[in-house]
This record gives sequence, structure tokens and C-alpha cells, in this order.
Amino acid sequence: MKRSILGLLYLIQGMRKAGVDVDSRLEGIGIHADALDPAAVIHPDLEKDVFRVIGDGVAAEAGLEIGQHYALAGYGPLLMLLVTSQNIETVLNKGIEYQGLTHLTGRLSLKHSGDNVALCYSPEDLISPLGKLRAQCEISGTYKFIQDLYRMMSLSAPQIRIELPFPEPSNQDMLQKYRFYYGADLVFGSSSAAFWFRNDVVQLKIPSADQITFRVYEDKCRTELQKLGADILAPGLVQRIHDYLDLQQGVMPTMAETAQALQIPERTLRHQLQQLNSSYKQIREDLIKHKALKLMEYKEYSIEMIAELLGYSEPAAFNHAFKRWFGQSPRQYTK
Repeated sequence: MKRSILGLLYLIQGMRKAGVDVDSRLEGIGIHADALDPAAVIHPDLEKDVFRVIGDGVAAEAGLEIGQHYALAGYGPLLMLLVTSQNIETVLNKGIEYQGLTHLTGRLSLKHSGDNVALCYSPEDLISPLGKLRAQCEISGTYKFIQDLYRMMSLSAPQIRIELPFPEPSNQDMLQKYRFYYGADLVFGSSSAAFWFRNDVVQLKIPSADQITFRVYEDKCRTELQKLGADILAPGLVQRIHDYLDLQQGVMPTMAETAQALQIPERTLRHQLQQLNSSYKQIREDLIKHKALKLMEYKEYSIEMIAELLGYSEPAAFNHAFKRWFGQSPRQYTK
């Protein structure tokens, strides 16, 4: 299942603020962070390729700070579904049901114990350094999401007992950072992350509950989830390159940069594309043609703006290319 690119964008933003020189790392594989299209979706394999580049050598504990820069704004219909739910129990259940619309790579679930219920998060990988970093980011981001969601619903956040699937830091300064962020009721060394609520808390009615709006946004969430799940197979090489080039607007990565991002030697990449009767130039041009038509359909951009968004230094060059592709100029096409 593909995912919104917003999770990656918030990760990049958090790394910047944590002092990681993420922009130069991205530029090494031909990506300009500020040119990434926030409306794009990304295959998880490609997201891992990009994360491998930007997360290399970053301490796992840095994820505590990085995750604090995730924001509610990127959740769209899911956010509206949650804030119009009847109670917190519904929020937890719908968050799990539509987890594919979140920025998480781990798995969410519920656990009951006596008079308490926990929202649990099981990381995808707690062995590799990159897996530990991603888990720290996403657990920290989930806690911030809970706090921000309560504020948006005009409710006071309850006392939450938190369990973390990490060993307790031996460094006292680092331990204090954890306790300052998560609170004093914090346990290390659990099998998964858990955010424990009392049962009476999850039955609390939400002031912004609205049954009609809830149903509208549940339909939107269901539709969006189906769209993201339409391509569940691992993409072939041509599709991987297409997806990578589709991430950003403006000047596209070179073949060498793309090969580095996909961790394939450039010569091997060229040879494999030849075997598929394709080429990097052809994939790139097909994508630009598709983007050109898509931008023109919006009827919100001038020809000059479209040329710039597609990486052309001069509108005349875009006009010439468009006429070669479609047999007419952009202005003729839009009439």
C-alpha cells in the first residue's frame, strides 16, 4: 500500500530542527526537499530507500525530538473523522481501522487490562539502527498526536501511562528528556509501545461530535484507503523510477542520482532498463508529459508557471517540447 508523502515531509522537517543536515543528504540523490509535492504518494519501498539516506548515522534517541515535529494538518479526512467521533473509544478504534492513512510504519492495536485500555504501537523493526530511529520518531509523534488531538477536541489531555520498547538510557540527561516529554509515569523495556487510558476516560463524549459529518468523512477515509491500496505489489523497476521522479516538482534527479537513491549501480540500472526495452530518458519524458497535462487541467496555472514547475528554464523550451509530444502548442491545447 502506498502512503502520503507527508509523513516523509514531517520527518525531514523534524530532522532539520534536530540539527541533521538532511538537505545535503537529499540533494546527493537529486531530491530538493522544498520541491517535494505534498500531494504525492510514495511506495513504502521507495520511502525506505530515501529514509536510508537521510537517517544514516543519526542516533536512534534523536527520534524523540524529531517525532515532536509531526503535525495534525497532514491527516486530512482522518483528522475530521476523529474529531467528530462520539467518544475517545471510537477515536482509538477508527485510528486503528484507518491506520493506512497515518504516517506510521508500525502496527497499531488495542489491549485491555482491568479498568484500563492501551493504544499499542508495534514497530516494524527494532533491530537495525534505522529501524530503532524510525520507531523513536513514530512513538514520539504518536504521543504528540494524542496531545494535539485532545486540544483540537477542546478536551484536557488525561494522565497517560506510557510504555516504551527501548532500554532505559544510562545517560541521565537523556533519561530526563524522556521523562520531561512523556511524563513521570514511564516504563522502559516493554515489548511494544503502549499508551494506557482508564476505561472511564475512553467513554468520554467529545464536544465536537457530529454524526452526519462523521459519516461523510468515514466515506472519504474509506475511499482514500482503497486508492492507496490499489497497488499493493512491489513495483517493477520502471515503476520504481517513475515513483521516485514523481516525488518532486521542478528539476528532476539525474540518472546517477536516481541510481544512488535506489541503491542500484548506474551501469546496472541502464542495462536493466535496456532489457525492459525502456530508458531513463523515456521514463522521465513520459512522466513530464503526464504532469504537464495534469497541471493544465487544473486551469489555475499559466503556461509560464507550468514550465517552471516542470523544470524548464524557459517557457519556449516547454512550448517546443509540448508541440513535439502532442502536435499542438499548450495554448492551443487549452482552448
